[in-house]
Amino acid sequence: MKTELKSGSLELDYNSKLQQLVDFGSRINKKRGFLFVSKVLGKHLPTSPSLMKKTYRDLAQLIPSSNEPTLYIGFAETATALGQGVFEEMNLENSFYIHSTRFKTSQDILFSFYEEHCHAPSHIFYTPKDKELLALLKDIKRIVLIDDEVSTGNTANNLVTQLQKVFPNVDKYYLLTILKWTQNSYDSFEYLSLYSGEFSFKPKDMDFKTNIVSEPKEVKDLDKIIPYNFGRYGVKKLDLDFLSMVNIDSLKGKKVLVLGTAEFMYPPYLLALYLENNKIDSYFQATTRSPVNIDGAITSKISFKDNYFEEIDNFLYNVIDREYDKILLCYETSILPKSFDLKEQLEVKFDVEEIFFEI
Repeated sequence: MKTELKSGSLELDYNSKLQQLVDFGSRINKKRGFLFVSKVLGKHLPTSPSLMKKTYRDLAQLIPSSNEPTLYIGFAETATALGQGVFEEMNLENSFYIHSTRFKTSQDILFSFYEEHCHAPSHIFYTPKDKELLALLKDIKRIVLIDDEVSTGNTANNLVTQLQKVFPNVDKYYLLTILKWTQNSYDSFEYLSLYSGEFSFKPKDMDFKTNIVSEPKEVKDLDKIIPYNFGRYGVKKLDLDFLSMVNIDSLKGKKVLVLGTAEFMYPPYLLALYLENNKIDSYFQATTRSPVNIDGAITSKISFKDNYFEEIDNFLYNVIDREYDKILLCYETSILPKSFDLKEQLEVKFDVEEIFFEI
């Protein structure tokens, strides 16, 4: 099947299995003009939390069983919920989860790396704050890297090479993804994926000049802005008190969108799942700093500055042209900058309630 996008022509076998997982769009990115728009991540498209949970379970079942201490790693910003969801499905006591972050705090950095093709290429991994996790780090024997897709495997191979210096006692590395688009093999890690295939993309000659800001102009210490640890400092199972956050009775009979912000995806997903389990027609989605076109599966777009005081351009896709009775806008940031106007933009059409998460 050939799909014509604003940025070029994408050609692949769009079979029934792949159709359940993705649709297509185009990026505002000269290095990578196409976008596989996931139907199961809850990023660019609204997704039922039960479908997200099923995806986590399906991915977890691909991981070879072992009693060895394992570190599960998710990648910001798209796979923060995906990684933690897979980890919690594994239900392991001697393992933990951590995700990369774009945000700078005063915590010691464990390691970092640079993802060249990405719109926001810097990944930071912090040393765990919890003493139990810090001690467990020394015993890690396996590492599972979790992302939504892999195109060449080069980034993963470079990362594993770096991780081998940080974790000399690790015996096995896995790269777990929803989509695998490469035939390249590496001695450093093993692929695990729900779908494996190939595609070709013929780009159009386009002018990709843009004023979009994807990284901060100045590095800020965000300790007071993001004081809680929902995964970037290492975490085990998250137990959150949703009864104190929402009034279930007020949401009955309503169509509700639970909206995460940037890397803050997994706790809002848990809220959406809680609502769905209580018979609320609930969907999950999150904002992103990824700049893409209104094209293909992307039918609408809102632009705004981030809620992390970094003045980075953020976006929300496929919401303003949909219908919801209520939007629950969720933050890990303790306060909001004056420049952040997403709530005001959404209130033109929707009933919006803000929820500030705490641990």
